[in-house]
Order: sequence, then C-alpha cells, then structure tokens
Amino acid sequence: MLVIHAHWRPPRRNNETGSLFFWAESSDVEEPYYFKGRLPKRQPPKPHMYALSGEELRERIGAGTPLAKASVELAKLRIPSTRTGPVPSPELAHHWNLDTTTDLFLAPWLIEGLELPSETAFVVLVSLPLMGPGHSYVLSSDALYWRKAANFVMEILAAQKVVPVLNATSGQGSDRFQAVWEAVVDGENDGARIARLATAMPPVCLMELLHPNGRYNTAMDFTPQQMLESFINTMSNTMMRAWGRSVMPQFDTRRDTPFQSWVKALFLEENKVHASVAQLEALQSSLNAWMRDLKAAGDDNFRVAFSIDSPSAAMGITTEGEWQLGFNIQSRHDPSQFITANEVWQISEPTLDIAGRTMDYPQERLLAGLGYASRLYPPLMEALQTSQPEGVPLTTESAYHFMRQAAPLLKQAGFGVIPPEWWDQQSAKLGIRLHLSPKNKSVPKSTAGSLSLNKLVNYRWEMSLGSMSISRHEFEALVAMQSPLVQVNGQWIQLDSDQIEAANRFWERSRHSGTMNLLEAAQFGLSPEGHNEEDLPVNEVVADAWIEEWLSELSHHDRVEILQQPASMNGKLRPYQLTGYSWMAFFQKWGLGAILADDMGLGKTIETLALLLYEKENGILDGPVLLVCPTSVVTNWRNETEKFAPKLRTMMHQGPKRLKGTTFKQALPNVDLILTSYAVARQDAEMLQAYEWHAVILDEAQNIKNPNSKQSRAVRQLKADYRLALTGTPVENRLSELWSIMHFLNPGYLYSQQEFRKRFGLPIERFGDNEATDKLRKLVAPFILRRLKTDPNVITDLPEKIEMKEFCNLGEEQAALYEATVQNTMNQVAESEGMARRGLVLKLLMQLKQICNHPVQYEHAVDQAIKNREMIPGRSGKLKRLEERLDLILSADERVLIFTQFASMGHLLNNYLPERMGHTAQFLHGGTPLWQREEMVRHFQEDANGPKMFILSLRAGGTGLNLTRANHVIHFDRWWNPAVEDQATDRAFRIGQKNNVQVHKFISIGTLEERIDDMIESKKGLAESILGSSEQWLTELSTEELRALVQLRI
Repeated sequence: MLVIHAHWRPPRRNNETGSLFFWAESSDVEEPYYFKGRLPKRQPPKPHMYALSGEELRERIGAGTPLAKASVELAKLRIPSTRTGPVPSPELAHHWNLDTTTDLFLAPWLIEGLELPSETAFVVLVSLPLMGPGHSYVLSSDALYWRKAANFVMEILAAQKVVPVLNATSGQGSDRFQAVWEAVVDGENDGARIARLATAMPPVCLMELLHPNGRYNTAMDFTPQQMLESFINTMSNTMMRAWGRSVMPQFDTRRDTPFQSWVKALFLEENKVHASVAQLEALQSSLNAWMRDLKAAGDDNFRVAFSIDSPSAAMGITTEGEWQLGFNIQSRHDPSQFITANEVWQISEPTLDIAGRTMDYPQERLLAGLGYASRLYPPLMEALQTSQPEGVPLTTESAYHFMRQAAPLLKQAGFGVIPPEWWDQQSAKLGIRLHLSPKNKSVPKSTAGSLSLNKLVNYRWEMSLGSMSISRHEFEALVAMQSPLVQVNGQWIQLDSDQIEAANRFWERSRHSGTMNLLEAAQFGLSPEGHNEEDLPVNEVVADAWIEEWLSELSHHDRVEILQQPASMNGKLRPYQLTGYSWMAFFQKWGLGAILADDMGLGKTIETLALLLYEKENGILDGPVLLVCPTSVVTNWRNETEKFAPKLRTMMHQGPKRLKGTTFKQALPNVDLILTSYAVARQDAEMLQAYEWHAVILDEAQNIKNPNSKQSRAVRQLKADYRLALTGTPVENRLSELWSIMHFLNPGYLYSQQEFRKRFGLPIERFGDNEATDKLRKLVAPFILRRLKTDPNVITDLPEKIEMKEFCNLGEEQAALYEATVQNTMNQVAESEGMARRGLVLKLLMQLKQICNHPVQYEHAVDQAIKNREMIPGRSGKLKRLEERLDLILSADERVLIFTQFASMGHLLNNYLPERMGHTAQFLHGGTPLWQREEMVRHFQEDANGPKMFILSLRAGGTGLNLTRANHVIHFDRWWNPAVEDQATDRAFRIGQKNNVQVHKFISIGTLEERIDDMIESKKGLAESILGSSEQWLTELSTEELRALVQLRI
C-alpha cells in the first residue's frame, strides 16, 4: 500500500513559479530497525526508510499522467520520529512493530520524489483519485489539503476573480517588474474560508529544510497564512497564463508599447516586461490608480460594510417608519466582528486592531470606500456631505430597493452587507400551510397483513404569512398597500412581485383540498420546508385526530407502543430489543418500509425473528416471508431461527438442489420463512417476483446500494405487503446508496433517482449544503432505527460478552481440495494400523483445517502468496467473511483481535489485511522477542494511532496478555478445546474492559469444523475432560466414524 504526499514549494525568487513535490510512503519494505544507542542532538538527514524512490513512484502511479515526465528530485523534511525512524502517516496500513515509548522528536529525513512545475502539478493535484484501484494507494492529509486549496483556486478562476497587475520587487533595473495575475479574494465569505483553510494546514507543509546541509533552517519563515496565500496567488497566476494563451490579444508587432509588452507578459511563461524603468514606473502608477477603485472596499483584513436597521415594532398593519442605513468596518475573516462608523471616528491611532488583525488609516479607508460605493448606490452622497458620516435614513421603499438591488452590487465589489435578522427568512415571506385530517375519525385497525395506504387522509391548503393564516381578502388588502415591505403586528414581511404572482396562481387553481395516502402525508409532515406549491414554500403542516399521533410516533421512536415478547420465542429479549421489534411492528401495521440499522452485535436477527413470531401468534402472518441475505449468512439465519424461533416453519432456498417451479409453489403453504441469498434472488428473479409475499426482508441491505445493478433491480421488483431492511451501514460512500435502499422500502418516497440527486445528492456531496442535509435527515430519520453499543440505554442492557458463530461457505477450489484430500487419505487410513494410522489421521485433520482456512496454506505457498498478492483474494470463504466482518468493525472505529492456531496463516493475514482493509495490523507469534511483544501490546493498548487489527497465534497470544482496547475477538480457525478459546477471548474480556466484547467464531459449513463444533456444544460442560486439549482423541475413532466426521456435506 502507498500513501501519496504532495508538498508545496513556494517561489522564492522573481524567476521562479513554484512547484509541487510528490512522494510516497510504502508498506512494502522491511520492518524498520530499532536504534538502541544514544540519540544524537543534531543529526544530518538520512534517507527516509519508507519512501519510494522517484522512479518507483513514477512506475506505480505515473503512467498516463504528467508524473511520467516529472524530474526526480530530493527534499529534506523534518518529520516526527522515534527510535524506529520517522513515524508513518496514519493513513499507511503497515504490519511493523514500531517504537511507541520514546517521546516524539523532529528529525530531518532525505526523501526522493517527483517534482512538477505549478502548471502541470495543478492538473495532477485536482485529478489524482482519492484512492487507487484495489486500495493500492491513498492520499495523505497534506495531499488532500493542497487538493482542497486547488479547488479553491478553481472557484476563483471560474468566477474570473483575478486582475492583471504590474508588481515591483526588490532589485535594480527593469528586471524587478513582473506582469502577474492576482487573485481577488474579497467575496463575502472568502476571508473566513481562507482563515479556516490556513488553520487546517498540516504541520508537515511547513517542515522543509532549505539549507544545503539540512541543519534546522526550515521553511517556518512562512506562516500557514503566507504559505496558503503563496499557493493561491501562484496557482491563479500560473493557470491564468496557461489557459489564456489561446486568447492572448494580438498587437501590431512593428510598434511594441510598454502597455503591449505588459499584456503579452501576462500570457507568456516569462513574466518580464520589456521596457525602460521610467516607462514601467509610469505604467505601474496608472495601473495602481485603476486598482485603487478595485480595492476601495477595504484591505486584506477588513472591509467597509453596510447595515440596515428596521423601524421599531408597531401593532397592526403598517408600512410606515424610518429605516437607517449604517456604516461599519467589518472583519473579512470573521464577519461577526465589526465596529460602527461612530466608533471609527473615535479612534485616535492611525491603525485599527481587532483580534490581532490590523487596518491602517481606518477613517480614510471608510471615507474612500463610501465614496466608491456611492457610484453603485447614489443616495450615499447625502451622507458624504458631512465630515464624519455614520449612516443615512431610508424610507421603507428605499430600504427594500437597497437590499434587493444595491446590496448584491456592493457585495460583488467587495463590500459587506449586514441585513436585518428577518431578511430573506421564511417567517417573513408568504407561504402555505397544509391541513391534514383523517377520512375516518377512528384509528384504522389492521387484521391480516398491513393497512392499505390509499386515500386515508384528507388535505386542505391555506395561505400563511409567517405564523398566521390569511384569507384571500386579507391577502388582497396587503397587496393594495403597494409596498414590498409590510409590518404586521411588529413583524416585517417581504411582499415582492414574485411572491404576489405565485400567490395569485395559488388562489386561481381549482383544487385546494383532496385526499392523499399516508406516505405522501409523511413527506409533508416530516419535512414541510422541502416542498413548494405554486412556487410558495410549505411553512407548516397541521394534523388532526389520529394523524397527529401517527406522525408523532413516526418521528419519535420512543413513543411507539412497546409490545410483549412473543410467547413462543426461546430466550429473553432485552429491553432495547423489545423496543426494536415493537418499532418494526409499527411500520408493519401501516404498510411502511423501515431500516433497522442497529450496531453489529445488538441482535438485528433476533429482533426480526421476534417480529415474525408476533405476527404468527396474532394471526397477522398470512403468507410466507422472503428473507434475502448474503450467501455467507444464509446458514446463520437458519441456525438462529431454529434456536430462537423454532415455531417458524423455515425453508432454505439455496444451492443447486433448491425447489423450483411447481414444487416450489406447492411448498409455500407450509412455510413461514424462506431464506435465500442475493445471488439466488437475482437468478430466480422471475419465479420469486411472481408471488405476493407477506414481507420481503433484506439482511445486510447495503448489497443493493447500487440502484442500477441487476441484483438491486431484481430485489426491488419483489412484491410484498411490507418491507424491511437490516444493515449496520445504510450509507457507506454515497447518498445514492441510501436512495436505493429507501426506494426498495417505500418506492417514490425519496422521489425519482434524478430528482433525489438534484435535491440532495449534488447539494450535499458536492457543496456541503447544510439546509439540504437537514431536509434529508428529517425525511429519512423516522424510517431508520439506529442504536449503538455505546448508547446509555443499550450499554447497561447488554451482556458483557456476546458470542456468535459465523458459518462460512467453502469456495469451489476449497471444496474440491477438501473432497480429494478426504478420499485419498481415508483410503490410506483404512489400510494402516497403529502409529502409522494415527499419523495419517493427524495429517488429514491438519490438511483439512488448512484447506478451510485458505488453499495457499494447504499448498505451503504462503510466502509466495505474500509476494504475489493476486494469489490471495477470492479463494477462501473464511477470508471473504473476515473481510466483510472487518469492514463493519473498522468503519465503526473499533479494534479487533484475530486468533489463528497457524503461524503461517497469521503471516498471510498480517501482510494481506492492511492493504485490503486500509488499516494497520501487527502479528504476535511464538517467535516474537519479549521486548517486542511488550512493545506491541503497549502500541495496541495506548497509541491512539496504533493498529486496529491485532493478529495473534493462539498459543503465543492466548494467555498472559491484557488487550482490553479491543472489543471484538475473531477466532479464524477453531481449537478443539473451548477452554483454550475462552482463554484467548479473555485477552479482551477482562478487568479494565469498558466495552462489551463480541466473539466471532468462524466455522466452515459442511466440514469437520462444523461437526466438531456440534460435539463441543453437546458436551460443553465435559468438553475439556472428554475431548482433551488437542485432537489426539480423534485418532482413536474407527475408520467409519472418522469418515463420517470429515466427509464434506453440502
């Protein structure tokens, strides 16, 4: 795995254009050496031990990009270090055991990489994918930072917020004059954005050593603000030159004036202007005079700003009152900080200082800014008749004119505008109110199946003004006042022409009332502000009778009626599980789909089975339920159903011998629950879609996150009275995944895919729109029940240790190897006796366990597979299940212990998992030295950036360790004695553990692992005395008993 870095090197001389230095850390290197000697106080830079060479970096990621032709260069960076060298980036997934006891210190390191000039570097920076194919690389925090800064430059260029200037630098002669493009960052929020971006700069961006000997002369002569501004100005200038060359003005070459020379230099690579010093000084004077108007609004820290104060509150309806347009000086970096003109005139010093930022000659700046602003808004001339203007009075009409027409022009020119709090707020505009009432006053009752949602609700639209309903007569009276601003009982209301036209359309339409179904009612009731009618926003939804209570229960999970545990259920549901199944029953009653998104290990399976038993006991379960889940957990569902809900008649629809056609149809009347996989649901789509299911339930519903896949389309077309989705991750990467699941549950509720992308996807994912985020949250939150293990009302309710068996299917290669090994060895066992027979049996058991783990372990090809990673994925059902489980664990920011009895398997996992999962790991085995063993434990337990995956050999790591930082324990392969496994589990489940521990025991279906597990379960109390601590007892089985034990059963 690689972590790609990008380091900005600002120009330091007039003829430099700046560059980006790309380098990479790699986990494919030897474990670093632990330095045991005395640490030198000053050391010359040494080669960075994890850094790729420039040529290796070019080979790995440069193909087809400008990096393919980049020059190989060196950089000297000061990086936090310990006795094992530079501390790797948090993003680097490695398996090294590093020093975590030594206090961090900064040390210089020599790094080789690829350097690109700013023009080509910009293209690479904005186009380099965030993650390489197959997790081959990720971008580091510094690369992501400069990428974000480059996106800010893109915004500047797209808005054409650049001006051409002639800069004079220190030096002699005409060479000190440069033609450059200067970024104009005077927008309303530009200053605040730059301040936040500068604060977020990773420290490594300032850590380059500049002196040739690398002795502590660092780039810290730049502050983060200066470094960022250097990048923004350099890149804006560079890209304007590059993109503008094709449209460069053409001049008569026979006569080259200083002005023409300056314009040409704005588009050429060389920024030198060919003219005499006197000519250039005169040109610069003219350009500065022109620029004074462009910078009249203020300087880099402050700007002139205008505030509007509305008249005092009055009862009744009026348009009268005196408004005040006030003058202020406002901070660009924090618009909430400003001082009034009155305070400006009291300043006796030549410099204004607010929160450490300064402005020279604030009084002169205020007057100059007002003078320029008067060109955009002439009424300001009246105030400029006085020597110390503080504001200008306005009428209601002129105040509206200022806010609607002058304010946008002033903002565009760089001035600030501070509107009244109510301006452009929905409470100050015309809107409409939706009134919902039931067709039947009594609450509908469901008998068998769910309620019909069709036309249960009457609706009526009303016009509203703020919080008040208004009739058509009252609206016409307001319009007759012919004022865009009206004060109604102390609240100012905007009444512009667009709103009046929309209101007229509303009054003229024929239907102001009718009926809608419950799903439509939920859309309006949960997020009214997300809707418009005739271009008027929906301000409020008022519900009557049982609809009000229904909306309340829908939007407040804690108001749902808690049901009793089904009488036929084995075991006892915990209070939070009772809540979960009762919540699902609420949605079942109303025929709505919902997502149970409880944290892994909280019992989504048991809660779902409780719901089905409740329906069966109450006569609601009037047909079979189809449950679709990943292939690897179909058997888990069968086993859990048999254990907790044996009264549910269950059928597995899986494998080549599954029922089809008439036989499938004939089986349905005698089945309550059909278990199948997503793959089979796609293959048998036509048959399964022909039936009306009582319910369709999706486990790990993220499997339909791609709405356009064949699998998702096949599942969406299944017909059912109601639908449920179970998943711990309803959204993994993109909002379209949430739309896909919700569209399966309640088709149309989140609109069409295109409309969803327009309303929510683009605004939220591309622009971080908080308003769109809030609207979407209000719409979907009632349909999602999410409880975490850390929730106060859950944590006190959980057992301290939750054990679960994870049944894994063998891959085709594994099954073939397994059967061939059993057949060949059993023939030899039948013909052998004594020690030879015992040896063959032990060898067979070892080989079968290795096959269940991974074919490369059986083939003794682990070392080869570590070098050639393509030999690892897709060949082991256990490894696939481990990856799925780790995805959930790591995405929840939790830590895990992975036990295996084989050192070779541990090495394989330790080398494969970091790159596959994108997180670091470490492996403790019998050959680990004592000092390193202690260091690994400390690293896992105490280091916030330590590995989240700790792989341990069962014998070496099963006793004597305290690893309470983990709250998951995975037994990748099984030991014959449960006491040995319990000892290993107790590395995490012991005094000091603050979280509940989840234990996952992987078992290969149909193999000797499943049979041994059955034997252990049936004799658990006597397991140690009867089965012993090893598999020696198996050698005493008869040949037929042994064959029955090891034979593959599918």
